[in-house]
Amino acid sequence: MLRIKRIVMKYEDLVNVVDEFEQEIDLTECIYFGAIKKLENVQTDIGKLDDVQHIKRVIKPFLVQWGMMGRVVGREGLEWEKLGRMLRGLEQEFKQLRGKKLLTINFDEGFVSSSIRTIYRELDNIPYIGSPTAISKILHLLNPEIFVMWDNDIRKMYKKKNKHIRDTSEGYLEFLKETQKELKEAFEERQKQTGKNFHEIEQEIRRRYKNKTLARIIDEYNWSKAHPNFVKN
Repeated sequence: MLRIKRIVMKYEDLVNVVDEFEQEIDLTECIYFGAIKKLENVQTDIGKLDDVQHIKRVIKPFLVQWGMMGRVVGREGLEWEKLGRMLRGLEQEFKQLRGKKLLTINFDEGFVSSSIRTIYRELDNIPYIGSPTAISKILHLLNPEIFVMWDNDIRKMYKKKNKHIRDTSEGYLEFLKETQKELKEAFEERQKQTGKNFHEIEQEIRRRYKNKTLARIIDEYNWSKAHPNFVKN
């Protein structure tokens, strides 16, 4: 059987692609940072999540305006209160992941993998709101250090690298593992070039991109690679 050789992520490729993406960023970046800021208090305790203040005034507009998901989540009658109830009920799972970083978290650790699968699976039960793309965006807002966003094109791109990646809780966990692997490859190359450790490299790249998390930085890379012909307005 012919085996496809895996392409190792290069640090230079990572920053070059993200640099180009950053040059095209418009006012939607304000929406992103604004949503993250407004949810800071909730990120430390999902039990504080309020259906009106946080779900309807931050998360829903974020999905519609920034996430360009108006046709999916902008319709009437969606169960936003159910989303709030489910998320508050998942505080223990979110707590298991809090304080960890994408580069160093052990996704194979039992409580880590179980928490991620449980959170994703619960949200997957909500019609329309629980679409794979919406789930990843909601989770990123609530823990921007760990959860990487995806969409259908990004998922297809990664499925070529890892056949276990699909739109399920287990498939999303595999996606997180793959993004972590690529970041580590890029960081290892940078480490050989500079002698810096991973923490120093992370601080370096975060300063380069307005202190965005690695989960957001790799998302910008993924989005650019998966949508090469997209032109921003």
